Amino acid sequence: MNQNRKLTVQPPPDGIVWIEDYQAPDGSVVPGIASRLGISPSTYRKWRMRGEGPLAFVIGKKVAARIESIEAYLAGLEEAAVEAAQAAASAAEYDMRPAEPRQFRTQRKHPAPEPAAAA
Repeated sequence: MNQNRKLTVQPPPDGIVWIEDYQAPDGSVVPGIASRLGISPSTYRKWRMRGEGPLAFVIGKKVAARIESIEAYLAGLEEAAVEAAQAAASAAEYDMRPAEPRQFRTQRKHPAPEPAAAA
């Protein structure tokens, strides 16, 4: 029944990748969208349904994305992380105050026994 079905994945046009890794005509493995983002294909599919991640579109029955949009998405994540780190560092500098001197207790909880009077 499945004898007429193609078992190889057709490579996408130049500059475009599928969700999953695929094999190029020269035999090398080309990383897909999910591998480039460091996530599983199912996670990327969930992100796509929620409108997250790099912009993707459909070619035939396959989801594809431009390599430039994936790189721009990763660059945006890096920029946001750098800005958050800088904001946290400036907030930490503002919130810091000098160390307070240690206060020693002048009274003991249990007073020392008084020496017996010499008779």
